[in-house]
Amino acid sequence: MPPPDPKLPANDPVQAQREEKRKQLIKILAEIEKRINEENARPKKRYISPATREEVYAVYYDELRRKIEDKGTVNFPELAGKKLYGALTMIVTVNFDGRILDTEVVETSGNLTLDRRAQSIVRGTGPFGRFSDAMRRKADQIVVVSRFKFTREDTLETKLTSR
Repeated sequence: MPPPDPKLPANDPVQAQREEKRKQLIKILAEIEKRINEENARPKKRYISPATREEVYAVYYDELRRKIEDKGTVNFPELAGKKLYGALTMIVTVNFDGRILDTEVVETSGNLTLDRRAQSIVRGTGPFGRFSDAMRRKADQIVVVSRFKFTREDTLETKLTSR
């Protein structure tokens, strides 16, 4: 809406109503612009699932999975000298530079100690490799939902899940 016309009388009710509507629209536009700027400032996240077909993500996830499994097998969780067995589901967020930003257990193994040790294994495995240029164009972070299974064979198996 155009700004008020200074040639028209200031006490005109139609002009006053139009000016009030203009101010409301400006306020709404400012709120929308603020939300857009906040959204653009956030890191772009890419969620990796079994349905993710892009090779760059599949290769990256496979390397991540192998490193975690190797570390988990070597550092198999124990409590008071007894091995801890079970399965849990965890969300792992990896930054573009390979750092683990967050681990969250979303489905517990039923054993809080095992859940915490699994998170420690993942956090201790990083950093992983930097994102390739192709990955970086699409994401600042990747979020992976994985099933972690500590087996009686004293190995850690991880599997991508679609929560």
